[in-house]
Amino acid sequence: MTFHVLSLILAGILSFADYITENIFSKKLRKNQKLISFAAGVAVSYIILSLLPEISSYSLIDGKKLFLFVLFGFASLNLIEQYMYREIGKLTSSFRYHRIIHIIYYFIYNFFIGLVLVTFALKGMIQVLIFFVPFLLYIIVELLPQEFEFRNSTFKIFYSLAPLFGAIIGINSIEFIGSAFGELISFISGTLLYIVIRESLPSDEAEKPLYFIIGILSYTLIIYMSWNFA
Repeated sequence: MTFHVLSLILAGILSFADYITENIFSKKLRKNQKLISFAAGVAVSYIILSLLPEISSYSLIDGKKLFLFVLFGFASLNLIEQYMYREIGKLTSSFRYHRIIHIIYYFIYNFFIGLVLVTFALKGMIQVLIFFVPFLLYIIVELLPQEFEFRNSTFKIFYSLAPLFGAIIGINSIEFIGSAFGELISFISGTLLYIVIRESLPSDEAEKPLYFIIGILSYTLIIYMSWNFA
């Protein structure tokens, strides 16, 4: 299977999963704390054992400035979320403004996931699947509930297609995406790190420690095994 076809298939799955979980099964999935905790554990393992080493390897070429993009991804979503939740319940222009920014941010983020997915597909089936699984889980269980509640079905479809759009652009811009890969993966890592930390903070209702540990151990084993095939 060529990386073009593989990229489009995986990006299409992400887009389909995003549409289904955001518009059909979202409430049910948000209450499944076992699955959410498991997904958070998988994401933590992937960030520490795969994404951060990946960024470090690119920093040897592009410099330590790459870690600024990690910080930017983390801090920018944190600020958007803070302003969003401060305005929840207020039917004001300020709330609508921050909601639009929230939607745009996640659209761009999912678009970037599609771009990066193409680069991982070039590296081989194992690499792209290890990247794909944590982000599929992130989309399915909505580690950070988005609750966009689009009223227009066209907007729902267009938003969900962000990963597929990213993959299509990535396939047609391989050289450019390759040159910006370090910055893209750093930004994605920072945002995912914020999402996981926010969701994984201890609380009476949210976290299921056993499933969080299972997620960490299972994906650690998978990543460790992948090192032997690299």
